[in-house]
Amino acid sequence: MVNNLELLKEHVPIKIKLNFSIAGLAHGLMSGLVFANLTFFYQNKLAADPILISTAWLIFAFWNTINDPIASYFIDNTRTRIGRRIPFIRYGSFFYGLAFIFCWFPITPLDSQIGLFFNFLAALFILDTMYTIVGACFFSLPNEIAVTAKQRASLSVYTTFFGFINLILGLVLPIILLTGQEGIHPLFIPIIIVIGILGSLVLFLTSFGIKENLFAQLQDHEGFIEGIKLTLKNKPFWILMIPAFFMQIISQVTSTGLLYYIEYVNQTPIYVIITFLLGIITGTIINLKKIIKWQPKKTGIYNLIILAAGVTGLFFFGTNPIISAIPFFLIGFGYIGIFITTPVLMGDVIDYDELITGKRREAIYGGVNAVVTKPAISIANSTFLGIITSFGFVINQPQSDSGLLGILVAFCLLPALLLIISAVALYWYPLDGSEWLKKKQIILDLHKEKEKKYLQSLSEGSRE
Repeated sequence: MVNNLELLKEHVPIKIKLNFSIAGLAHGLMSGLVFANLTFFYQNKLAADPILISTAWLIFAFWNTINDPIASYFIDNTRTRIGRRIPFIRYGSFFYGLAFIFCWFPITPLDSQIGLFFNFLAALFILDTMYTIVGACFFSLPNEIAVTAKQRASLSVYTTFFGFINLILGLVLPIILLTGQEGIHPLFIPIIIVIGILGSLVLFLTSFGIKENLFAQLQDHEGFIEGIKLTLKNKPFWILMIPAFFMQIISQVTSTGLLYYIEYVNQTPIYVIITFLLGIITGTIINLKKIIKWQPKKTGIYNLIILAAGVTGLFFFGTNPIISAIPFFLIGFGYIGIFITTPVLMGDVIDYDELITGKRREAIYGGVNAVVTKPAISIANSTFLGIITSFGFVINQPQSDSGLLGILVAFCLLPALLLIISAVALYWYPLDGSEWLKKKQIILDLHKEKEKKYLQSLSEGSRE
């Protein structure tokens, strides 16, 4: 089985991997800071009503669902000299930075709950619109940059490294700026503005060093309904959507819940931060080494189980600042393992579609994927707030034992249950084994043929 995989030859230049990964850092940091921390910011720093914030998340779920397939359709059917994806990253970068900055500066009086509600809702709508446009391109590009599991895993080395930087910044900045103090940190405003400006510049500049398959522009334009129908017929895609949906809930619950956990349950976070980061480093090394041998499906299942063990252990030992470091190591290990394997699994789904339809349709898959998974962001935030409120959580006050238990239930037990369900679902994912590896070779040969046709069309066009 391993030998079959090694027969698949492909090379992706380091320059492309670096540009894509650095751009991903900017994209991930801006979106991650908003989606993970805006609820905490509005509730704990601006004293917004948690019921209104929860309602805003549920309303936002509608826009969050419909905008992705629409944006993805237009991106897939865009035809420009520089490609289908790159124009949206390059010229959308500045609007993305402005949207990020807007999220943290309410334009309504802070003593108006209705005003905060609409401001929070507007921030979600505006930021997510840019996140959707640029994010659909980032969803698509890895599967155009690389085809083999080896090169996709290699690309993951770079994205994981810069994702690690993103993770540290996304973890440390909110802890420093939003916890352990009353009011807003004096450095909060300048740091937010700098992130917005630098994020825009990074996206713009790195777009000149990212590769996409220009030959895909030769394929016929596809109707919106036709594209949706073809996507819905892909059985492996739907199997993968089960763990993808639950992982979106888990990711959002844990990222939102982390500030609540550190602010109210474990106010000595140094041990858990260190072991969490050690888990990420260890998980990165082992997963990148073993994904070739185990293949993506088994690698994903192993990491789902490890992550489930980590959050379960944290439920029982989360109030102890030292012992809680052990489950945080498992959480870091499993989290990064899933981060590495998920794009590879999704790439295989899109490759499988190309074998059936003959077309590369990455963005529309990103759109349909978002229809399934992005409502989970609203569900997760609303569910988290609902659970801790039902246990008696009170804003900006010492919590009762029941309030602390509510945070641990929402932060640990809910993800543990969903992780087990995800592992069981992934067991039925069919794109695995030696037969699938043979089909991957067919895809590589198909891309070479398409590239020849594209270059020939350019040559013929220059003669005319």
